[in-house]
Amino acid sequence: MWRTRKFWGILIAVIVIVLGGFYWFKSKDSSEVTSYTTGKVERGNISSVITSTGTINPKNYVDISTNVAGTLESVSVKENDHVTQGQVIATIDARQLQATADDARATLENTSADLERYRTLVNQGAIAQQSYDTALMNYQKAQAAYDRAIANLSDTTITSPMDGTVIGTPLKAGQTISTGISTQMIIATVADLSDLEIYLTVDETDIGSVKRGARVDFTVDAHPGKTFTGYVSDIALGTKGNMGTTSSSVVYYTVKVAISETDASNFFPTMTARATIYGDERSNVLVVPLAAVRTDKVGEYVYVIRNGKPERTSVTTGITGETTIEITKGLDEGDEIVVSGDVGSSSTKKASTGGHMF
Repeated sequence: MWRTRKFWGILIAVIVIVLGGFYWFKSKDSSEVTSYTTGKVERGNISSVITSTGTINPKNYVDISTNVAGTLESVSVKENDHVTQGQVIATIDARQLQATADDARATLENTSADLERYRTLVNQGAIAQQSYDTALMNYQKAQAAYDRAIANLSDTTITSPMDGTVIGTPLKAGQTISTGISTQMIIATVADLSDLEIYLTVDETDIGSVKRGARVDFTVDAHPGKTFTGYVSDIALGTKGNMGTTSSSVVYYTVKVAISETDASNFFPTMTARATIYGDERSNVLVVPLAAVRTDKVGEYVYVIRNGKPERTSVTTGITGETTIEITKGLDEGDEIVVSGDVGSSSTKKASTGGHMF
């Protein structure tokens, strides 16, 4: 009896140890299995997309200033006013300039009288030609001074050079206008808000894919959930003497996007626009989802399922679309690849296979 109990006790202990070891190894193996989805390399059409952020600006606008110094006597417009070409925007106190013009006119009249008298005398041979030439020079100087004084007097009345809307707050009456400084004082800004465009910043790695006339979809925070469409109207080759702008050793170029006149009323100047530029298009090429292509210091690669196991395979990519990327080298149509998920450190783990990529 004692031996029988001992036997059964040992047997039960062995069974417990074996089952415990089995479940431990099974648990350890299952914890290492990484879940991922797969799909097939397919042929399809693709167009490159470039994302960028920029600001909405009036295509036609003017900063209105003046060439004369003085005190603003009146400002007859305010922010958001609509103005027409030739409409008076502001006036500058003209008293001093009027006095200067009066003096110049008096000088001009005197030199004109002198010139007529000297012309008569030189014709009569009463004076030398040199005296007449001096009188003529004095008259010409007086005429130039008078023209300049009249021009300055005219500049005290500031008018709008175009139809448009006053953007921002104009200067106020009583402020002093200074000249001779590097940046002129802007009295008011007038813009045509019916003709807007977006200034997008595109870096040098993408600028080659941007073409004039390309479609551009964009959104603004003021109209959430709504997408507007424009087109690339121009690509600036440089800004203010520079062949582009540089930030953190990357060169950027400004891409101008025309906005439909029917959409212009939806926007205000300086609004932020988040845009997608559609570039090159290719047909019947190998494509895979963006997530399938991975990158490290060695280069770009995907995991291809071979003999039931994911195997790292180097690839060469072409243009990038919204959700897919072109494969130019490294894969064949119909290859099964890992679309998403982490294959882990071992390439022998079982994959959980999904359907097609699209």
